Amino acid sequence: MRHYTTKGNGTEQKNLMDPQLTQYKANQHQLPHKEIAGHAKKIIDMLIQAGFDAYLVGGAVRDLLLGLHPKDFDIATNATPEQIKSVFRNKCRLIGRRFRLAHVYMGNAIYEIATFRGGSSGDLLLKKGQIIRDNVFGAVDEDALRRDFSCNALYYDINSQTILDYTGGVKDIQQGQLKLIGNPDSRFTEDPVRMLRAVRFHSKLGLHLSDELKKSIIKNRNNLKNVPTARLFDEAIKMFHCGNMLHAFDVLIEVQLFEILFPAADRIIEKDKKMKSLLYHAFKNTDQRLKNNQSVTPVFLTACVLWLEFLLAYQHIINKGKNPHDALHTATTLVMEQQRPYLAIPKAIQNGIRQIWLLQLRFKKMSGKPVYSTLHHPRFRAAYDFLLLRGQIKTDLSHQTEFWTNIQTMSPEGIKSMIFGKHIKHKKTTPEL
Repeated sequence: MRHYTTKGNGTEQKNLMDPQLTQYKANQHQLPHKEIAGHAKKIIDMLIQAGFDAYLVGGAVRDLLLGLHPKDFDIATNATPEQIKSVFRNKCRLIGRRFRLAHVYMGNAIYEIATFRGGSSGDLLLKKGQIIRDNVFGAVDEDALRRDFSCNALYYDINSQTILDYTGGVKDIQQGQLKLIGNPDSRFTEDPVRMLRAVRFHSKLGLHLSDELKKSIIKNRNNLKNVPTARLFDEAIKMFHCGNMLHAFDVLIEVQLFEILFPAADRIIEKDKKMKSLLYHAFKNTDQRLKNNQSVTPVFLTACVLWLEFLLAYQHIINKGKNPHDALHTATTLVMEQQRPYLAIPKAIQNGIRQIWLLQLRFKKMSGKPVYSTLHHPRFRAAYDFLLLRGQIKTDLSHQTEFWTNIQTMSPEGIKSMIFGKHIKHKKTTPEL
């Protein structure tokens, strides 16, 4: 494979301007063919039978080479979206305007099929270097250069069990390197989300993120402000649930991307080590849940990060004389409004966060009938986990955490005795959280 290289400051960077195909036959790679979803194979076969080229592509090929078990199997083809639709008819839905894609429904899964992207003519719209719309179709080698990282630019032919590699992705995976395809400044301008993806792939896959690439991210970080905030939120959630968010958090701070996504939280953790510790505990707990195949929700970690800003707003409103319940709702609304210019948090998730925070106030009431409504609240489990998290940095919550831990395993009679017993001392609760 031939590369153009540029040297400077003791570093060397690939600039893949003239790709040449390297093929890896079945006896030259360790990709476990049997782990590919049967429906993905069927879709590729149907496209080939219809006269098109089609390959398994991207993350599935990468993960299989890394010994991981992908859940998504994306497909790339030279068929246009309309031609894909004609092959699969009512099982296919065309989506997107910026990137026109086909979703094919088979079994209980959705398979994403993308048409090979081509050069810079046709239906390609750029604004100040950023791709606004991209429906330029081309050949497979052109498509490879349009992808972000070499590890994601691999095409697997399911019939010959051959990997097509135009960018050196196989060797980069073998060497544990995360390599951007093309010039960082132009690629991070075309699609700034690639910077977040770089941190996520580095953290999730263990592929090395070079100092040179980190410097490029810092240089171009403000490009993220040009990305729709709804898309940024989706990328933030992918980062939260990458399986190694504890490490990703440190990298996001190092390359100054955390301040772009959560500017208020970034300012707080810079001054308050306890609040930074709370986030470390939150990310560590979520990473562990993912390793244990336990469920996770975007509500929880979003609530954790925004909690830092919420606490300051809540205390400020309390000091003005508002009651705790009203102060909580006012502070929550304020935090969501202040976060909106940076991340568009869906209403359903905002409501979930509000409920988790509201239960922190209810947890202070440990006697009488209110205990039952708290215990049976739909968000109780997430809120309880949030309470435990707070308890790891705030020792005066030990009484609350012990009470709500014990009550979950008690009999109905035991609960009744505990919350209505004569020995209960009714203390006046403070407004502080």
